[in-house]
Amino acid sequence: MLVNFKVENFKSFKDFTEFSMEATKLKNLKDSNTFDINNVSLLTSAVIYGANASGKSSFLDAMDTMKSIIRNSVNIEKMKKYLSEPFLLNTQTEKKETFFEIEFIIDKMIYRYGFEIAINATILKEWLYRKKIQPKAQPTRLFEREKQTITLGTSFKEGKLLSDKTRDDALFLSVVAQFNGEISENILKWFNQFNILSNIKSDGFKHYSFDKLEDNNFKEKIVNLIKSADIGIYDISKKKISFDELKKENSELEELPSFLLKELKEKGLSTIETQHIQYDKNNVFDKLKSFDLDFESDGTQKLLALSAPIIETLLNGEILIIDELDNSMHTELVNAIIKLFNSRETNSNNAQLIFTTHDTNLLNQELFRRDQIWFTQKDIYGASELYSLVEYGKGKVRDDLVLEKNYLDGKFGAVPHISVLDFEV
Repeated sequence: MLVNFKVENFKSFKDFTEFSMEATKLKNLKDSNTFDINNVSLLTSAVIYGANASGKSSFLDAMDTMKSIIRNSVNIEKMKKYLSEPFLLNTQTEKKETFFEIEFIIDKMIYRYGFEIAINATILKEWLYRKKIQPKAQPTRLFEREKQTITLGTSFKEGKLLSDKTRDDALFLSVVAQFNGEISENILKWFNQFNILSNIKSDGFKHYSFDKLEDNNFKEKIVNLIKSADIGIYDISKKKISFDELKKENSELEELPSFLLKELKEKGLSTIETQHIQYDKNNVFDKLKSFDLDFESDGTQKLLALSAPIIETLLNGEILIIDELDNSMHTELVNAIIKLFNSRETNSNNAQLIFTTHDTNLLNQELFRRDQIWFTQKDIYGASELYSLVEYGKGKVRDDLVLEKNYLDGKFGAVPHISVLDFEV
């Protein structure tokens, strides 16, 4: 479970920025949409609003970049390709290091891990602490690093003799995990459950959902999810077409590039079909009629693409982060997905959903607590800031305040100020 994430000097985030999934203790906030791990109360979901280019996607990119550095750190070639992305609109930050820190829970222990990375990918600082989830518990240092000087705590014996094996552009945590350090391996496994989906890079999770249709048990869950959306689909299937079948329909296949031709001959082509009920002239069920996936709306295709990540996140108690969840999907459909995470019945494993959106129809206190609602906006110098609705008015937003209207009126900031568009013909 995610507790909080902090970043400084990354893309449009010039200053120290903190995002928290820890529920605030304001008396007028209801206990719904939360779960407790001992004495820590966490949120099941969070939404980020903001104008275009205000920093919403950049903030999610910061999470994704931290995860990528951790996973790729031991690979020399991949670390060489890491592109530093500091805040470039200020001379004090364009060559300054980037700061990442994250707190999360594994087995009723809170871990705090972070590092500072220079523009040449050198690791300048790195640290790992943990503490028990109980009142007045104090954090224990597992290790601290200043460039190539690594100091181990007594509880991190797995790190012994490995400091000399750590390159200046590699994370010590990743190196120890590579040598089967138990704590380090568990942390890297946690990051594998920290799933970040971007609309720009949607092919990966789309194909993942399609592949899961080959698992009959998982397919049933996908079909039930799609059926519950009331979009007219009765069943979904993944169909494999052999090269010979494809060739009958298209005689020009042999003209494809050799590498594509080879793959088609070896694996054929997989397609997705949806089945809808077809009725007779008296509107009585006649048969199921199959359609190619392209027949379906963009929103239906996106829901199908997201189905496996959503189901898997809920089943395994993972974290799902989605950029522009509302893109191509109706408000009611997005609303239903949010409720899957906010409900204790459908989210018994304490999964968490974080997403960005422009859909102000979702901005209401029946769906979200105020500490679940976040905003991004840029200042006049091009730097982004991130803040929660709880911070607005020092937490004194009324329970009956109409959030959508006040947001669109600019009361909470984070909306664009667009003058009349003009151009010369």
